[in-house]
Amino acid sequence: MTHSPVTLTWHGHSCFSLNNGTWTLVLDPYKPDMIGYPPLQVRAHAMLASHQHEDHNYQAAVTFLHAPRNIVLPAGDEPEANTDNHFLVRTVASSHDAQGGSRRGQNEIHVIRTNGLTIAHLGDLGHLLSDKQAAEIGQVDLLLIPVGGYYTIDARQALQTIEQLKPRNVAPMHYQIGYGKLPIAMVEPFLSLIEPAYPVILLPGAQLELDRDMSGNCFLFKYEKETDPVA
Repeated sequence: MTHSPVTLTWHGHSCFSLNNGTWTLVLDPYKPDMIGYPPLQVRAHAMLASHQHEDHNYQAAVTFLHAPRNIVLPAGDEPEANTDNHFLVRTVASSHDAQGGSRRGQNEIHVIRTNGLTIAHLGDLGHLLSDKQAAEIGQVDLLLIPVGGYYTIDARQALQTIEQLKPRNVAPMHYQIGYGKLPIAMVEPFLSLIEPAYPVILLPGAQLELDRDMSGNCFLFKYEKETDPVA
């Protein structure tokens, strides 16, 4: 079966939108003034948040478009032919810190399948994965992974996580890009570690059209300020 690509847009921080050609799912929208980013306004049919901090679950930044309630479904044994334009989601429990969540709470990893592609968003993962968690995540076509440290795993821990999961492609998130004063690292320490295993592809903008032919890449999105959405 031939599948269409999935278009990913990075909105900064850990916020991505995934468009499968029919519906758009937004992940971890943030409150801009909380982290010092420019205004954020995303148009989407549905939303997922890794945890309930306002730099990851800010619904006010999302303009929700009309859609059936079942475009996001729990991943199961549904025939893919019947769910190709849906988002099948598997959730893996994890923590926002290395103390079992006692400092910053819990974190949900979302493993999303649509158009024959699997994308894992690690949210604010704060620890190395157990073998059980890694097995629950499974093989993915693109791993969206925090690399900035302090609130999440850092560059070296991100590399260990990538070596454990062996995703087909990776993309860093949750790092300092010059806005605000979050005490997190920039992306360069991660980039210095990830090559040559995953050559860095500098994207010209905030979007990537992901397809099954892509493998072995580290995609670096370029942050672009939001413009007023076109109706």
